[in-house]
Amino acid sequence: MLEAHDVAEAQSRTLPQFIAALRQRLGKERMDLWFGPQVRWQIASERKLQILVSSQFVSECMLRMFREDLRGTVSEVFGDGWGFELQVATIAPVQEAPIEAACEKSLRNSPADVRNGSRIAYDEDSFRTAPLPSGIPLPVNALPVRELKTPESDQDGRSSEGSLVAGPLRLVRSDAVLASGTESSTDREIDRLVAMRRQQERRWDEFIVGPHNQLAWTACGMVLERPGQVGPMLIHGPHGVGKTHLAVALSQRLKAQHRFKRVVFLTGEQFTIEYTENAKSGGFASFRKKYRDVEVLVIDDVQFCLGKSGTLIELRNTIDMLLRESRQVILVSDRGLHQLDALGHDLHTRLSGGMNCPIEPMDPQTRRILLARMCAQHSLSIDTQVLDWISQQCGADARVIQGIVLRLLAQHRMLGRSLTAEEASNAISDIVRANRPIIRLGDIEQAVCKAFGLENQKLQTKSKCQSLSQPRMLAMFLARKHTRTALSEIGEYFGNRTHSTVISAQKKVDHWIDSKETLQVGNTHMQVQEILRSLEVALQVS
Repeated sequence: MLEAHDVAEAQSRTLPQFIAALRQRLGKERMDLWFGPQVRWQIASERKLQILVSSQFVSECMLRMFREDLRGTVSEVFGDGWGFELQVATIAPVQEAPIEAACEKSLRNSPADVRNGSRIAYDEDSFRTAPLPSGIPLPVNALPVRELKTPESDQDGRSSEGSLVAGPLRLVRSDAVLASGTESSTDREIDRLVAMRRQQERRWDEFIVGPHNQLAWTACGMVLERPGQVGPMLIHGPHGVGKTHLAVALSQRLKAQHRFKRVVFLTGEQFTIEYTENAKSGGFASFRKKYRDVEVLVIDDVQFCLGKSGTLIELRNTIDMLLRESRQVILVSDRGLHQLDALGHDLHTRLSGGMNCPIEPMDPQTRRILLARMCAQHSLSIDTQVLDWISQQCGADARVIQGIVLRLLAQHRMLGRSLTAEEASNAISDIVRANRPIIRLGDIEQAVCKAFGLENQKLQTKSKCQSLSQPRMLAMFLARKHTRTALSEIGEYFGNRTHSTVISAQKKVDHWIDSKETLQVGNTHMQVQEILRSLEVALQVS
């Protein structure tokens, strides 16, 4: 049983989402014809969506034509355990003629007993037939159709005592489903929800594939071919490279291509908060059912769960159960698997046995394509030379690129004409400077220490042990590559060493790269090339 406040919340918030999902599934014309102003909606406390129609004839047509659509949409929006029921109420229809005509047309080719007036008779507790027409399938989760009595009115137009059989719940028109607001505002809300769903589905086609994400894109194609067989899938990379975009696009593609009904997307923070709240209230049964009875589970920013032992145990058990039932698990993180040791050995091992897909910072060519697409979406015409310059200078964060486009759009509207190359460059010069990575020796030292699990300033000591000397040589190599610091200053920073030591370290790392040497990083061994790439990602240099 749902509490009164839960019913009110579902009535005002979840019901518009249901109508938007059903409209997208059926199309606007069919939705307006069958579920327009002549239909009423309400949420019952027994976890049921009640659909009130004007006649038993209309209810039978709806069950015959839309039973699967209604059942699938209810499961998608409200979750498992919810059902729907069609009820007949003596409600004055607004557009009765079109739907009655559609009913007659839909039943012209039905069996003779249906056309001759034989109908399904419903009992209060179970279905019975008199006789059951073969052309109308028995609905498995629709509850009995019951006649509802509306309050009688006296001569003054005031309602006398009396209520609906279903209980004193407010009737809601399909075009006025919000608790407050006009019909037009409700229509705008439903249209917004429909547009949002379509936008999520378009993410797959709008994803820009480049050298930096080719591996992840290929892995997503494998998941689409065999969902549940390639998992768990870990997509990782720095901020602004399209990790969340790809994860959402993949989940929506799985839902559309394989007709999945239960696809759940949430963040690591949401998972942790819900786990904590349910631990306090003892509601683990509903929490586990919510995330284990799904076909696709996507968790973004899974690194938020690090260091939270109870959450990690629950996450591990959830992933184990989903994998046993061949369900698809997709995790997104801002760091690679070798930096997720704090997940625990068991969970780390499970991720190691799945698909590990890095996404690197965008290269200038991909940034150029993204810039051009964003400008086209805003009907903004920018000189190609300016776009080339921006793609070289703006960095690899897609959010920064979006901010640049918005700044150019504002400048364009302020001037009321197309921008010259000089005006466009001047308009975004501060954004470019603020987001251009400035690498300092301290930044390199901090990144290397974090990657190898060392304390800060350990690389500045005189120690020559291998666990310090190898990371120190990598730090010197990166300092030579990404800074203009003199050799003597680099040597002095890393333990008062001479410039010849820095040159020797650079040659040593070049040899490691050529010979594909591996170094120990945490509990794993990685190639030097891969270590340097992950360090450059941490430093936000492409």
